[in-house]
Amino acid sequence: MKNNRDKRVGIFGGAFDPVHYGHINPIDEICSIHNLDIVYFIPTNVSNSNKKIIAPGSKRIKMLEIALSDEKYHVDDREISRGGVSYMINTIESISKQFPKDNLYLIIGLDVLANVDKWDRFPEILSLCNIIVSNRGNEYSMSNLNDIKINKASLSSIISSDPAIFHSGSYGKIYLEKTTSVNISSTELRSKLKNKETISNLLPSQLEEWLLKNKVY
Repeated sequence: MKNNRDKRVGIFGGAFDPVHYGHINPIDEICSIHNLDIVYFIPTNVSNSNKKIIAPGSKRIKMLEIALSDEKYHVDDREISRGGVSYMINTIESISKQFPKDNLYLIIGLDVLANVDKWDRFPEILSLCNIIVSNRGNEYSMSNLNDIKINKASLSSIISSDPAIFHSGSYGKIYLEKTTSVNISSTELRSKLKNKETISNLLPSQLEEWLLKNKVY
């Protein structure tokens, strides 16, 4: 399947519990560097890992809608609407059917790539999209992959260091994109909110105001 198509569509999933600049800023950079036309932010319904999600899906969708001001960014509720445990393969298959003529790019963090061996039907995911990895570490090379629990040699064959090659030809390629690190996590944000500490500059001001008013956490 070729990916030299019409639009470049980014797919970015996560709990977004709550969404913050650690999510948004790297997407801003990736969108600019890779000329993505659209990015779908897709909140998880129930994590397929042991990660506990605090806010209900409706609240996390609302938070994304408040936080995302770029017209390229769209909030997609398909995993929450589908219900049950969320698996990326189901989401990618659904988006692939919805946008059969467009380029699909799954966007993940390096920490997520490190657990790729646990993904459900990972080879099928690779057959339906390319993957852009947000690499926020200090080293920008294959040495970043030392902790990945799959054979490094097998990764070498699908990791592309040339953007032109990555964006042409067939699906199944991975590109490590260096992005600016934002030292914040959703867990820390929830803790700060609970302890009435400042969260200014960690997320958009309009979302900060909404969170303080609605006391989700």
